[in-house]
Amino acid sequence: MTNQRSGQAELYGVQMLRAVAALAVVVHHTLEQSNGAVHRFSPDWLTTSGASGVDIFFVLSGFIMLHVSFRGTDAPPTPGAFLLRRATRIYPFYWLCCLGVLTISAMGFLATHHFPASRVVAALLLLPGDTILGVSWTLVYEVYFYLLFAATLKARSATVSVFATTAAILALQVAGALLPASDTASFLTSPLPLEFCFGLFLAYAYAAWSRRNRSWPVPPVAALALMGLMAAAPLFIAHDGTAGLPALPRVFAWGIPATLVVASALSIGAPRGAIARFLVLLGDASYALYLTHVFVMMGYGRVMKIEAFRHLPQQGFVVLIVLLCLAVGLVAHLVLEKPLLAVVRHVTRHQPRRAAPIDQPA
Repeated sequence: MTNQRSGQAELYGVQMLRAVAALAVVVHHTLEQSNGAVHRFSPDWLTTSGASGVDIFFVLSGFIMLHVSFRGTDAPPTPGAFLLRRATRIYPFYWLCCLGVLTISAMGFLATHHFPASRVVAALLLLPGDTILGVSWTLVYEVYFYLLFAATLKARSATVSVFATTAAILALQVAGALLPASDTASFLTSPLPLEFCFGLFLAYAYAAWSRRNRSWPVPPVAALALMGLMAAAPLFIAHDGTAGLPALPRVFAWGIPATLVVASALSIGAPRGAIARFLVLLGDASYALYLTHVFVMMGYGRVMKIEAFRHLPQQGFVVLIVLLCLAVGLVAHLVLEKPLLAVVRHVTRHQPRRAAPIDQPA
């Protein structure tokens, strides 16, 4: 793979895109909450479209894992080292957020939610099915992808990792279809993990192109048109509710364009303006933003139960809620996530491969 440390440009566009994807999800959930008002203003397609941020995350994750694992002349990590890096990055802050939800529940604020021990254990391990934090269903797919990808690292070949991971996902989809109906069977048969494979193939193509010492041919401006197509997709694809599109149409309507969006971000250079620098910072904080915005949504949902508030126009409140989510996410990243990660990696004596600014999970 390409050696970013030997003087080639860092992939700042990837980091900016992480920020855009996280912001899309935040806006999506905020608009969903605003629809609880008497005078709802957000059309179905707009509310639904923000869920496509998840698909961008999945493609980014596949891209980043291959790009970081096979950079330059360094040997790829062993499966154990790779999984340790992923685990220390994913779980500690996620567990902290789960503890927050369980504490709120114990205080009686989530009366309609029940967390038996079996559900808590499954959720903490990110197993298919039960969740504590609503958005963590995406992390279940992330962990699934990491496990399959890690197994391929034993071959120490980018080519093997790309094709073996894809083959494993396809084989498990077939196996899942043969199982009795269950959460596990439903999980295995989902086509959504194919979006990680899209990212793998994109990273493979990017590395091959970079070895030719030629400029990447997909211009950044293409992302605007592609995101427009993704936003419009709910207008043409039938879907139940605003949570997202059905899985298989979603892969085509959001997953494939998301791959091209990521491709268009690869040629973005170092940030020059304040907005670009803020997006890089927000990309750093995107994991914290993604998890902590759930707590802001809980507060917004609780306020929405106040009858007088439900009759107020929500446009201004939506803007305020999104800004509050950004503030909470940034503070959580700087005050909680980064120090916690430093402590965990000190305790485990694990230092990650240097891949700034993109060595973070989607």
